[in-house]
Amino acid sequence: MYDTFVGLEIHIHLLTKSKVFCSCKAHYGDEPNTNVCPVCLGYPGVLPVLNEEAIKLAYVVAQSLNCRLSPRTLFERKNYFYPDLPKNYQISQFSDPVGENGFIDVPLAEGVTKRIRIHDVHLEEDAGKMIHAGDMSLCDYNRTGYPLLEIVTEPDLSGGEEAEKFLQYFQRLVRYLHVSDGNMEEGSLRCDANISINKTGGGLGTKVEVKNLNSSRFVRKALEFEFKRQSAQFEAGTRIVQETRLWNENRDVTESMRSKESSHDYRYFPEPDLPPFVPSADFLRLVDSLQVELPLARRERLKTTWGLSAEQADFVSESKTLADYFETTAKASGQGASVANWLMGDVQKELKHFDLTLEASPLSSARLAQLVTLLESGRIHIKIAKQLLIAVFEENKDPETLVKEKGWEAITTESQLQPILEKVFTEHSGVVEAIRAGDQRQKGFLVGQVMQATGGRAAPALVNQLLAKALG
Repeated sequence: MYDTFVGLEIHIHLLTKSKVFCSCKAHYGDEPNTNVCPVCLGYPGVLPVLNEEAIKLAYVVAQSLNCRLSPRTLFERKNYFYPDLPKNYQISQFSDPVGENGFIDVPLAEGVTKRIRIHDVHLEEDAGKMIHAGDMSLCDYNRTGYPLLEIVTEPDLSGGEEAEKFLQYFQRLVRYLHVSDGNMEEGSLRCDANISINKTGGGLGTKVEVKNLNSSRFVRKALEFEFKRQSAQFEAGTRIVQETRLWNENRDVTESMRSKESSHDYRYFPEPDLPPFVPSADFLRLVDSLQVELPLARRERLKTTWGLSAEQADFVSESKTLADYFETTAKASGQGASVANWLMGDVQKELKHFDLTLEASPLSSARLAQLVTLLESGRIHIKIAKQLLIAVFEENKDPETLVKEKGWEAITTESQLQPILEKVFTEHSGVVEAIRAGDQRQKGFLVGQVMQATGGRAAPALVNQLLAKALG
């Protein structure tokens, strides 16, 4: 039997308008090489200037991960040659990162969490993007200089499934903090995995790094493949080589890329053109004020406060925007589980039908609260409530207004219902006689006729009560 040790190196693009050391726009999808300048292209004689928003967001993430925040953080040059790095070095951090020695509690299953230690959080600039076209390689330097935050975990994850869940939770966390959009398809969240295996109780083995992991699913699959590959080498008595491997998503295998570098290969030394950053007391107070309730804590509070099931709490806490919307609606209507059910069911259906996000839809939290209140108070019935939701999307009006305009308010009194009942009895006298003669199966037919005559507005309980009374 073997123990598996997995650590992740996660890179996120920070949500800033400009790059980390120059004023070029940091925007995905623009024409290649249009957001560049002498600073990010590494021209001689230019000087970098630290983006204050980037360092602020870096400290926000480090604090949310329970790291020890650095009282003096230093930028250093990481030296290596590659075509996507025009300066031939990357401004990064090594000896004094933004934060270190942190941890994060990750949900693995209902009621089960695992604490994963964070080695460090450091701020650096991103490299450019290589595009390979036939026998040519093209360089797009728009991405060069993007503010990139690297989060390095300790090897506390025990395999591909845990790594996948960690990455999914971390993606939610950075979106909650509004520090990154966490979009793996666009490369604003990237992940490398380090895996080693050893015989049970033998401690850490030889570390192998896996790159080219652009989804949490690929992280899991790559690590599962590596476990099989390395355990087979153990069984065969073959030495495991410390190396960097690439995940080939077409073949579902990892492939050797190069021998694994160590820190001395990069010849780190202090960046001479940037002074150390020393956070002031005001800066740290600002960082503290930007902390939010994190996804796991919010999920548990929503379960307790609003009596939600695990499934409901998972759904409404998926994003901070949805969780805020849910809580605003629940407070306005006094209903928790009902609001969650609407959001999980009919609201999702209509959003998909109209191809809208919740934020862009006409269904504000106040309108959903109004709809739920109308239903729970008995002023409308469930069939009408579903029609009302569609009408809100189609006509962009408040539920109260639509109910009045369309005459959808429930019929809840005997005086309102009695004339309709008499009309149905007259039109279907044969059915009435059959029921009085003992054929109770046809009673449902009469209920249906009354509901049809009232457009679904009659209270079903009242209809049944009056029918029983009239039929003797």
